[in-house]
Amino acid sequence: MMLQRFIAARFRPLILLCGLLLLSGCAHQGAPLPDQNWQERYDELADLQHWQLTGKLGIRIPGDNGSASMNWQQRFQEYDIDLSGPMGSNRFSIKGRDGEVTLLQAGFEPQIANSAEELILANTGWTIPVAQLAWWVRALPAPDEPVSRLQRDEQRQLVELEQAGWIIQYSNYRAVIRPDQNGAVALPGRVIASWGDIRLTLVIRDWQLGERN
Repeated sequence: MMLQRFIAARFRPLILLCGLLLLSGCAHQGAPLPDQNWQERYDELADLQHWQLTGKLGIRIPGDNGSASMNWQQRFQEYDIDLSGPMGSNRFSIKGRDGEVTLLQAGFEPQIANSAEELILANTGWTIPVAQLAWWVRALPAPDEPVSRLQRDEQRQLVELEQAGWIIQYSNYRAVIRPDQNGAVALPGRVIASWGDIRLTLVIRDWQLGERN
């Protein structure tokens, strides 16, 4: 029992991290899209390369579940992600720089890998196609992977996506001001991704686009 508790305490952040890494990253090629209106929407969202979000991430897997507050900054292909438990407890972060991913957690040595996939595999034994899931947080299909199903609403916003065996649902869209041009872009406030018995729920409290002072 003590060993199980130790493993749970040590790897619970890694479980949450895996969920977050499913949503992180950056790419520059577009997936085939069904019509011109959706292509315009896709291009608009794909152009968002510099952003920040805050919210709460939850993950449910067989035999365990957890949640964490989250602050995530993305600058092109670089990212900084901070996760913490209640009252700031059990805080850890992940940084992506130039093809290198580093996991930092108080009381443990930093872990470094060449990719998010390697970091997940080393800590959990899971083989997860992180690159294929990279754009989902912005309500975009992943590039270079066939789309099994894509459902949109009247505003061309993605409601449900099925790709690479995952089902992703989007809701609570809100208008987020773009600082680099007039107008706003609609981004989701809630993202649910399911793959078999794995379920990720990302509730986004705030989006910021562009450089934040």
